[in-house]
Amino acid sequence: MGHSVHPTRHSLRKTPSHLHLAYKYGEGADGLMGRNFILEVDGRDLTLHIDLTPNFHTRNKHASAYLDAVNLAHNHHKLRYLQCSDNLVRARLIKAWEQVAEPRLCLALELGPHGRYLYAVLPHSLFMGGIQFDVQHVMQAGASGEVTAQEMELEHHGEHTEHA
Repeated sequence: MGHSVHPTRHSLRKTPSHLHLAYKYGEGADGLMGRNFILEVDGRDLTLHIDLTPNFHTRNKHASAYLDAVNLAHNHHKLRYLQCSDNLVRARLIKAWEQVAEPRLCLALELGPHGRYLYAVLPHSLFMGGIQFDVQHVMQAGASGEVTAQEMELEHHGEHTEHA
């Protein structure tokens, strides 16, 4: 009887909001916009969905939003944290967080045909406003696990080289 049959969905923000991403190795990304911030609550599991597909909808393939979105698709497994400077998102998320005993939070980044990435995250408020989601680990990647298989191949590529 622990969790509900139907998870409840709360819209935290529909209009675009600026995001800042940081990766484990290398520079961050400041060009991304997220929209349709939806919080799904299922028992103690909270999942924040952020739609990043608008970043791909540009004719200018040199635009920072487009380049940052492509970079995320390639380096999603290196994501260290995501910041949203929107205080409305922060306030609504904190309110939902406080209503759950021992909440667990996941962050779902929706990139349309470029994949869907799910992370276990820890949220904390930022001194200057907004909220930061620290990635604990990657839970799911890609459309049907293809990306994960490619990554495994890449990570183990060095171990299987034959010496002539």
